[in-house]
Amino acid sequence: MELEPFNSARPSVFMMLAMKLKEDHDRLKDKVAVLCRMNQGTNAAAGSTRSIHQFEGLLEKVAHLKRDLKRHAKWEEQELFPVFARYFRKKIEPTMLPSMWVLEKDYELALQFLDSFEEQCSSVLGMLSLGLKQYDVITIHELKFASDQLTQGCLILKGHLHMEEELIYPLAEEILTDIDYLFS
Repeated sequence: MELEPFNSARPSVFMMLAMKLKEDHDRLKDKVAVLCRMNQGTNAAAGSTRSIHQFEGLLEKVAHLKRDLKRHAKWEEQELFPVFARYFRKKIEPTMLPSMWVLEKDYELALQFLDSFEEQCSSVLGMLSLGLKQYDVITIHELKFASDQLTQGCLILKGHLHMEEELIYPLAEEILTDIDYLFS
């Protein structure tokens, strides 16, 4: 489903929230897609010293993505979800609570995979930079494992954002429609 807050006849605070939600999700999906492509390119270069620089770049991108995800989750929790809770208090379906729980668990799991990537990759790269480790088959295997963690985190995030949109966008459209009817 596609959220179309611009189709609302009357500008409202909720319309602005819906626009921010859509913009945030589009931006986050783009960042996850870029990260996936970079990660695939790093895997293709495995075995070359060039891949070390690529892993350093991935670490930086993952840190930025995690910061953006946490900022987005905080915004949803503080601003967006309270509006939904107030609006749908009387007619919220019981099936929504488990869906919200699954969304939260997906988000947590994705962050765990991103954390695992950061820890594994930082450890290997740190040991390499200090000369405590040789760039060999074992190191390549360790970096490949870190890369697999990143891949899994990206896949879960893609699914999480899609599932969140499938759940939230219809509710947001309903609120926008009700606002239009109320003021028309």
